[in-house]
Amino acid sequence: MKNLLLLMVAIFGCKNLYSQSREEKIDKLISSYEHLGRFNGSVLVAEKGKILFEKSYGIKNFQTKEKNTNQTIYRIYSTTKSFTATVVLLLEKQGKLSLQDKLSKYFPKFPKGDSITIEQLLTHTSGIQNNTNSEQTKDEETFLNYIAGQPLDFSPGSKWSYSNSNYYLLGYIINKTAGMSYQQAVKKYILNPLSMTSTGFGFKDLKDKNKATGYDFLSKNNSREGVNYDYDHPHAAGAMYSTVEDLYKYEEGLKNFKILDKETLEKAQSPFHNYGYGYGWTVESIQGKTVIGHGGAGPGFLSFFSRIPQDDISVIILSNIFDGGVPEVYKGTISLLNNHPYHLPKNVKISPEQQNRIKGLYQSADRNIYISANDGLTSYFDSKDSSGDTFFPENEKKFYVINYENDKIYFEFEAGKNGEISSLKITKNGKLMREAKKISSSFLWGAVGASTPNGWNGPDVKLAPSSKNKNILEARNVILKPGDLKFRANNEWAMELGINEANHLVKYGNNIKITEPGTYDIILDMTNEINPAYQVIKKP
Repeated sequence: MKNLLLLMVAIFGCKNLYSQSREEKIDKLISSYEHLGRFNGSVLVAEKGKILFEKSYGIKNFQTKEKNTNQTIYRIYSTTKSFTATVVLLLEKQGKLSLQDKLSKYFPKFPKGDSITIEQLLTHTSGIQNNTNSEQTKDEETFLNYIAGQPLDFSPGSKWSYSNSNYYLLGYIINKTAGMSYQQAVKKYILNPLSMTSTGFGFKDLKDKNKATGYDFLSKNNSREGVNYDYDHPHAAGAMYSTVEDLYKYEEGLKNFKILDKETLEKAQSPFHNYGYGYGWTVESIQGKTVIGHGGAGPGFLSFFSRIPQDDISVIILSNIFDGGVPEVYKGTISLLNNHPYHLPKNVKISPEQQNRIKGLYQSADRNIYISANDGLTSYFDSKDSSGDTFFPENEKKFYVINYENDKIYFEFEAGKNGEISSLKITKNGKLMREAKKISSSFLWGAVGASTPNGWNGPDVKLAPSSKNKNILEARNVILKPGDLKFRANNEWAMELGINEANHLVKYGNNIKITEPGTYDIILDMTNEINPAYQVIKKP
């Protein structure tokens, strides 16, 4: 009898240990990134209709130090596209539109609108250029006037290319066909039936104790808020906010055909012409299993919303920090659930002195590489392909990032004869990708825009260090005209600064407005590189 009891304890104890170990592994994975300042947000994992894991990490507001909870509200950016596409499919079922309708039916003056269909907008096969400029997307008239003047990237239906412009147009078409606004249609057809009470539009003006602040940079000592867009940008391409629990309601509602019937949902979530994208859903194979979902990314926020149909598993990750650690948390969670190896970052501390030694502008044969280093976090920006990310440190001189194929790309800094860092080698899978020579320990900042003498194409108005303080960059007696202005490094867009609604400089911020012609002093204060300040002073 005693042996039988011990056997039962062993069997059921091991079973319980296994179920706990999976949750513990997920928590350990995410915590390893949180401890390095590389993850801040909420995670929900469900299996077969039951929540397997749900936990939140980090803070929702740097100033108040309030912590994220499972009810924290985040911007979800392009995850919005799945909602937009779902409403379009519902309107088709009601006979209010057809996926084969031509764009010209709704916008008669749109060039080549008679050769572009709603289906091509849904599947990113229209050839319409991608546009993410907040100044050109502030309302329907402004957007249409701009996008109609741009040439198509390719003949409609001949290729695939992700374009937010497609979903702006779908939102405007919903306005015209639903008998209500786009926002009202999403609420009527999806949010209200599923009781998604913490999901909606107008995040900028949302007054809710659970609302998170989005950050482009976040450490224990410093933060930089991302620009907070109005509703009209990014509109039906990415204007929504939500919580992990509300998105789980959405996933369960779709899975149980409470919104779309089975045939329509399966078609929406099948790759169109093998492009890996359906009607508002990405469809990809990860570790031999189909993963369906839609991520979102923008200033201050990242989202991952996915389902593995084969295992009936849902993975929802929302973050209020725009950081490359967030995709690694997502990929690691998927790998862990599939019993595949996953990446756990090392906890390597980089001294401020070493950070100062490696940061600066590096130049290779075909591009500039910008290395910034602040508060223990080191990042790169590539001028040619506009890529950039925060490094994981291997040691004080060797760092890496991980691409979508899970390849580690190493950045190794080398010193010259004088002991100072002089060059950079970038390798992948043991093969040299490129070498770059360090040409400056600081970035060469300038002012660019329609208000400047050379316009948006430059060359920029150069900002030189002040004789009294090298961190104060200035250009004196500059002739400016009414128009827009931004700051950027080295006459290119790899590093740029605009303003947020509080008139603070942020990455990818809005344009600075110059309202009167005249002679100006332009001053950029880089004393605090995380939160730089500026002045544009009109002279008497």
